[in-house]
Amino acid sequence: MKFKISIILCFLLSVGVFAQQKPKKTRAVLKHADFIERDPKKFEGNQFLSGNVLIEYKGDLVSGDSAVFYQDKNVAVVWSNAKLVSKDKTITAKKMEYDGNTTIAKAYDNVVLTDPGSTIKANFMEYNRTTEIAIGTGNVDVRTPTQQISSEKMIYERLTGNIIVNDSYKTIGSDGTLVEGRNVVYNVNSKSANFGSEVFITNKDYTIYSRKMTTNDVTGITTFRDYSKVTRREDPSQYIITYDGDFNKITGEAWLRKNSKVYYQQKILSAEKLYFNDKTGFGKGEGNVVLDDPLEKRILKGDYGEAFRYLDSAYVTKNAYAIKAFEKDSLYISADTLLAVKRHDADSTSLIKASHQARFYKSNANGKADSLVYNQTKGLMQFYKDPILFSGDNQITGDFIEAYINEKTENVDSMKIFNNAFVIAKVDSLADNEFHQIKGKYLTVLFQDDKIDFINVEENAVALTYMDDTDPKTKQRERYGINISYCGIIEVDVVGKDVELVACRIKSDGKMYPLTQFPEEMRYLIDFKWRIDERLNKWQDIFIKPK
Repeated sequence: MKFKISIILCFLLSVGVFAQQKPKKTRAVLKHADFIERDPKKFEGNQFLSGNVLIEYKGDLVSGDSAVFYQDKNVAVVWSNAKLVSKDKTITAKKMEYDGNTTIAKAYDNVVLTDPGSTIKANFMEYNRTTEIAIGTGNVDVRTPTQQISSEKMIYERLTGNIIVNDSYKTIGSDGTLVEGRNVVYNVNSKSANFGSEVFITNKDYTIYSRKMTTNDVTGITTFRDYSKVTRREDPSQYIITYDGDFNKITGEAWLRKNSKVYYQQKILSAEKLYFNDKTGFGKGEGNVVLDDPLEKRILKGDYGEAFRYLDSAYVTKNAYAIKAFEKDSLYISADTLLAVKRHDADSTSLIKASHQARFYKSNANGKADSLVYNQTKGLMQFYKDPILFSGDNQITGDFIEAYINEKTENVDSMKIFNNAFVIAKVDSLADNEFHQIKGKYLTVLFQDDKIDFINVEENAVALTYMDDTDPKTKQRERYGINISYCGIIEVDVVGKDVELVACRIKSDGKMYPLTQFPEEMRYLIDFKWRIDERLNKWQDIFIKPK
């Protein structure tokens, strides 16, 4: 029996100890009221307070003109000039409920929360003094040193500085920038915003549309993470399209990735990595650089490029090539470096300059040189340093060559060769050593139906041509001789593979040899070199193959 009593006493003693250790709940305390009334029939018999009411809870002060203090519930309801002061923030409203158990204050009508970083106005607000999170609804308006944010509902996390809006909103920056959208997190400390869905931004210089982006008011940098468009307000034809990039609205600089595009002067610049300064008009790209000029019907491509808006020029290098589109055909040009420039002269001359290992391909002509210049306005191509051109099986060389593209036919219709001009044409495929050869100081080639039709040679002109005739009985063409002519001027007609000497003027001299009597040492004119293996057979041959 004594043993049982001892166990019971120990248990009761233990319960008493634990009961003593249980913390007491902190309760709100009435600090002051001018008048205190109690009516058992009103307010559940709790005190009605009026005149300079002041209630304190853990350092928080709740005040107003009148209030009901539900002491058992640890709740105060305050009317008229209701005010909560908690640490460094203040909430005012027409009516407020403060719950000491949940530490949640509910404020109604003309609610204003003020702290060192912002001011929030709303029709209703719920504030948790423990988590320091405020939720405002109804005509919510937030003002920070750099932003004014308006929405129907917002969440303000004071500890993180985040303002969260999952509804439609509108913000106005201190610089007049207007932002409209839905779903945003704005941080008043870092002055940055994270936009989770479509957003429209308008400032004095630009309009911005984005599906997902972040901004920073301190740096002025906007970071895009989905389809976005930045447009110049003074000229809507100048804009940027990107899915991944950064834009500085202060400096006008953009750092773009993932084949973003810059539209300027009706041109389109794109690359895997792209930098563009809208204020200076300078842009550069790396990786799959493309400069599309629809007005000129021209595209420049390369692995690196730079563009200059105010100079109306651009260049590309590293696997660089250009495509000039015609209605029925295209001209392809490649080189180590390609420069496109438009001169603002009377004709608005548009040029492409190809430097170092230049190559070109067109349906009726192709070739290469150390460098070339294509004047799109005049349809003139100029080839410098060791140029060689081909038209079919015809090879053309000289110190300097000009080729003209006819605007109507869109084909090379003539060429001029200066100094050491030399045309070589394979007679047929049966004999490897038979070539028509025409050379002189100056040479003009005319085309008809995409083929060489006429050749005119001036000064020290020489022509070596194979003579064919048709047998009247067999109707077969037979070769009967080789003609060599030395003249001041030579004119030659070309029909397919047949070359016919039609004129030999000024100090003409020459001889026709029967095939069996032709001296073998005369078969090739001086400087003859057949380079048909260098001919470009398709446009892809403009690219130099690695050895």
